Amino acid sequence: MITAGLDIGHQSIKGVLLDNRKILGHMTLQLAEEVDSAAKVAFQALLSRAKMRPGQVDRLFATGVEREKVSIAHGHRTEMSCHLRGAHWFFPAVRTVIDTGAEGIRILRGDGEGNLAHFALNDRCAAGTGIFLETVAIMMRITLAEMGPLSLRSSREIFLTSTCAVFGESEIVGQIHRGALREDILRAVHESVASKIAFLTRRIGIEPEVILTGGVARNQGVVDALMRNLGVKIRVPENPEIAGALGAAILAQNSAGAKR
Repeated sequence: MITAGLDIGHQSIKGVLLDNRKILGHMTLQLAEEVDSAAKVAFQALLSRAKMRPGQVDRLFATGVEREKVSIAHGHRTEMSCHLRGAHWFFPAVRTVIDTGAEGIRILRGDGEGNLAHFALNDRCAAGTGIFLETVAIMMRITLAEMGPLSLRSSREIFLTSTCAVFGESEIVGQIHRGALREDILRAVHESVASKIAFLTRRIGIEPEVILTGGVARNQGVVDALMRNLGVKIRVPENPEIAGALGAAILAQNSAGAKR
């Protein structure tokens, strides 16, 4: 059975094609138009890359913040259940999933089958999310991909005291004016982000194995800072941003009664 999953985020759409236990293809597209239209474009792009036709896909499930707007989906599932199931596919021993998206943080606790048992959310403040890191990258005149490697070269510890994104940006400007090195500022940013994520994670408790998903997981500086804050090893999938879409495809595969 071939299934598809679409994860509708605040800024992008992630898609996965799944054939039983094999990922046939995946992609990420920026969300540049109305959600339903963008979802159709993303699905077609996913099929084109895999050289497949729509009729070859048995079911498609959508997840994400505006999943209900995806008219081509046979079903819709929550971000929590999909990210946990996707992480479980990558690492079957996972019990705690930390999902760091563009505008929110989700902490998920699951059982041995990848079923959701407990969760905590933070979607009211940009600090600790991808948008905050994007803003910092623009301020520092670097790319997102450069942030992690640069921060790992830091040799001096400085601190950002604010847990708010707006005030955090003001502190960063102050550090720049005081002549702080770019790599030291970035390390402080990552420590601040990790501290916020760690605080939310401790609210529901940490049970190994711990997995980090979402685009922020590609930043090694954040990963290292989070491991220091939590005191546990954290694993990152090869493509951490597609965990939600993968989970949607898995749930589509498991739902024999799904209909258009």
